[in-house]
Amino acid sequence: MRTGVRSQGSGFRGSWVAALAVALAAGCATPPAPRFTDADWVSHVTTGRGAYERGDYRRAADAYGRAQQRARALDDADALAISAVNRATALVAAGQAADALAGLDEALADARIESARRAELLVAAARAEQARGQPAAAQVRVAAALELKPAPALQAQALLAQSGAELAQENSAAATRALAGMPAKAWAALPESLQAEQAEMRAAIAAAENKPKDALARQDEAAALWKKAGRLPDMARALAAGGRQAQAADDLAGAADRFYRSARSLWAQGLRPEALRTLEEGVVVAERLDDESVAKKLGELFVTFQAAQRLENK
Repeated sequence: MRTGVRSQGSGFRGSWVAALAVALAAGCATPPAPRFTDADWVSHVTTGRGAYERGDYRRAADAYGRAQQRARALDDADALAISAVNRATALVAAGQAADALAGLDEALADARIESARRAELLVAAARAEQARGQPAAAQVRVAAALELKPAPALQAQALLAQSGAELAQENSAAATRALAGMPAKAWAALPESLQAEQAEMRAAIAAAENKPKDALARQDEAAALWKKAGRLPDMARALAAGGRQAQAADDLAGAADRFYRSARSLWAQGLRPEALRTLEEGVVVAERLDDESVAKKLGELFVTFQAAQRLENK
């Protein structure tokens, strides 16, 4: 992605991919619901879903890859499509967007796929294209998905992909217009995860327009929505992204607080390398802030993290 989106950091990327289908029922937006009884396929998808929800995207991708293989063995087009969307979502979250498209295109090539599932595949492909730095290709996929008149939640995902593609091409006005393709009341009726995505996209737009205070407010909104959705890794990443925007707005105390809370949450979730990186950002901010109590709080947490790591490495 280009400047505006990238300024949101890894939290933004990790969250917008997250609302695609990662559940056994193929996500929040995808009629028809699958009707599978194959124990192996169900087991692989369940494993993938659990790994994804824990933030272990590589393990999730591996599990969904096994589900793809089982779907091929069954010659089940719908099972293959669901597995492909889920695996693509995990791969994008893991930073492997280039590997996500082959499975999606394989499923799209099957004439048995119903239009609702086809729209889901196209949206997943649009987001993969966007993540690998191909916004024009993403827009082509989005247009094809929207022609299929998808259900509101999937339409929202398509508009988010369109907005991200516009922003990647440094057109923040077009990115804003894309989100306006769905009325505010319709956005408010969607699951909290999609509302959080919209808040983070608006934060990215504000950041691209050099409005860090607006971006900070949107990131705080996103963090609250991720928490309501029970998506704690994304909540913590939104807090960290808010810390970066607070820093850009010269609100050093606000930045230090958000980095501290984010790092503490990530550590408690077992995402320890990410927690340390986030806390390091907070320590740097604290060094610029003339507040000994804040610097002490972040320093003590950093020492605690390092001590725990040393014990684990023995």
